[in-house]
Amino acid sequence: MSNKTYQIAIDGPSAAGKSSIASFVAKKLGFVYINTGSMYRCYALAIDENNIDINNVNLLMQTLNKNKVDLKGEEVFLNGIRVTEKLNNPKIAALASKIATIKEVREKCVADQQKIAANINCVMEGRDITSVVLPNAKLKVYLDADVNLRAERRWIQYKQTEPYEIVLRKIKERDYQDINRDFSPLVKVPDAFEIKDTGFTIEEVANMIIKEFKGKINE
Repeated sequence: MSNKTYQIAIDGPSAAGKSSIASFVAKKLGFVYINTGSMYRCYALAIDENNIDINNVNLLMQTLNKNKVDLKGEEVFLNGIRVTEKLNNPKIAALASKIATIKEVREKCVADQQKIAANINCVMEGRDITSVVLPNAKLKVYLDADVNLRAERRWIQYKQTEPYEIVLRKIKERDYQDINRDFSPLVKVPDAFEIKDTGFTIEEVANMIIKEFKGKINE
């Protein structure tokens, strides 16, 4: 590859396997992996710990501006303290999905994400990466999977602390929220490379993405 930098943008619904696959692709290519969902969860953690009313947008944004989020591969740091495991708490995940619908929060996070991705080779995943954050990425991927498969993955991820039926309902509610929000909704952009995961392994999907990416840079 030349000295030019490349970005791979991956979007898709909740629990479609984006994080695991994006991380695998980044490692195989020697790129930086950026999980944008972790940024929202990290801010949600700060909001929860400070008992902030998310309906008070001014106070909410003051809190976000006072807290520093660092994404280092699969590890996440809040004000220099590693908080990776705390972000898998269902309460924090639910709060993150709520603040992600607030325009001011998304604008801040999008700006932060664009700064992180500037001038580096990276694989960035989230909900609005191909459409808003990195619209000029060399490769745009839309990763999808059946809602029941996604719910099962999330149920296992949360160590079955909630009944499967509740996890499934939450996944469907999050899908509706992501697709129908007014600002930066989840969409499949026209030039996205779409993968429908029907039970592929992480490596199989990652290899599809890498093959498509190498085809793009050799065009």
